[in-house]
Amino acid sequence: MRIIIGFISLFTIAGSTIGQPLRDINYNYLYNPDETVAFQLKAIRHTSDWEVQFNIPKKDTTDLLSTYLVEWSTRETLSDKESKPFFPAEIQGSAVKGSFRVPFTDRTVYLVAKVINKPMKRAWIFFQALEPNHPVNASLENRGHPVFRPFVNLSDSVVLHGLPEAVVSYYNDLFPAAQPPFSESLGKVSKGMKTDSTFTIHQGEVVRLSKKGLYLIQQDTNSASGIAVRAEDDYPKLAKIASLSPPLVYITTAQEYSKLLQAKNDKKSFDRVILGITNDRDRASRLMRNYFRRVELANYYFTSYKEGWKTDRGMIYIVFGLPDEVFKFNDREVWNYSLTKRNLSFTFVKSSSVFDPDNYVLLRDQKFQQSWYETIDLWRGSRF
Repeated sequence: MRIIIGFISLFTIAGSTIGQPLRDINYNYLYNPDETVAFQLKAIRHTSDWEVQFNIPKKDTTDLLSTYLVEWSTRETLSDKESKPFFPAEIQGSAVKGSFRVPFTDRTVYLVAKVINKPMKRAWIFFQALEPNHPVNASLENRGHPVFRPFVNLSDSVVLHGLPEAVVSYYNDLFPAAQPPFSESLGKVSKGMKTDSTFTIHQGEVVRLSKKGLYLIQQDTNSASGIAVRAEDDYPKLAKIASLSPPLVYITTAQEYSKLLQAKNDKKSFDRVILGITNDRDRASRLMRNYFRRVELANYYFTSYKEGWKTDRGMIYIVFGLPDEVFKFNDREVWNYSLTKRNLSFTFVKSSSVFDPDNYVLLRDQKFQQSWYETIDLWRGSRF
């Protein structure tokens, strides 16, 4: 694994914010579950300002206030080398968890958070583009905590903030899984998504999203703004046999996949197919453990209007693993893999919508076909 460019020593921390453009930082730590720090950052656009929510989730019993420091700044572009220090007027919460307001502007501004681990003398860079047309204008709260990821569990209840009243549109679509990176077909979603039902909620009202699927919360159904969230059952970690079959589409033959779907909740039938792939119980166990750990992470990092494992980034993450390099630009995200994977480079183009302002679509190419099938063969032999 290469050294993470965005993982900086405190002895050079002042120079890092002045001399390094945001587009030149390697952000692969964003998708690394073993990284020391995780940082959640979300912006909600209001009429006259932005509400910025942030949080450092606890990974252990560490006292976060004595361990971490968050320094805020802004930049005009991703290529700027200099940051302008930003001092929130008032933070609701603490220095490592809370929210604050940012004045609204008619141009895009990049809000930068430098998260510093004081004992380790290391820091990580995170940023959020504050775009005038950003479609998110409301937020949800679950058990007193902001919902940072676009999914909740069916057992959870959520509370709406930011809109006095909102219309909730429910979609029960079975969105397609991503197509292989060399495919000419994209598995596109129908342009005319049909709303299955609608209902109204009010600010501060406790609501349980009781049906599995996608919910779009808007001031009215003609609005270009809102917030989308998926309600899921066993998620992001899948546990039910019926839930395990669909994500295996990437490494199974059409006949194997059909048998898995037919198995539904029949564990014996499911196991029979997996054993037929690996021809060994130990390898079958290792395959399931390693594959579905990546499925869980894909769901956590890349859930969009559809499940994370179905997205383009989720597919590549599951099959090829954590990228060695991740570079972020205004309109795309580039993932690079090392020599062990034939110097693969995948480009994901931003395709924003009211359902997901951070949706990305893979630029497919026939050149990926050989590497894809070689990697699938490794999976089927449980050689990871």
